[in-house]
Amino acid sequence: MVATILYWGIVLAFCGWGLWNIVFSGIYLHNHENGNLWFFAILNAIGALLGAIFLWVMSNTAWQKYWFDSSVKIGPWLGYILIAYVVLIVLQLILGREKKVSAAA
Repeated sequence: MVATILYWGIVLAFCGWGLWNIVFSGIYLHNHENGNLWFFAILNAIGALLGAIFLWVMSNTAWQKYWFDSSVKIGPWLGYILIAYVVLIVLQLILGREKKVSAAA
């Protein structure tokens, strides 16, 4: 039971954080504050790394029973979310670049 609640809690948390990121990335792009996208990209990279470790642990039933004293058959949702995070990170890195201002002559 613990593994089920934890798995779906993590999936919902990643979905919520991803939607939050998409909304604020759009706001920052609209306001031409592209440098803030780099901060979100760093946070998303850390989150994706932690999510990948969690997916790795949850993909093994023996590890689930060791860590959570229960097990759950996981679906592909967390994997899909992590793929979406990688795409979001790449977009934030590309769109977060700011053009260098040339020095006045």
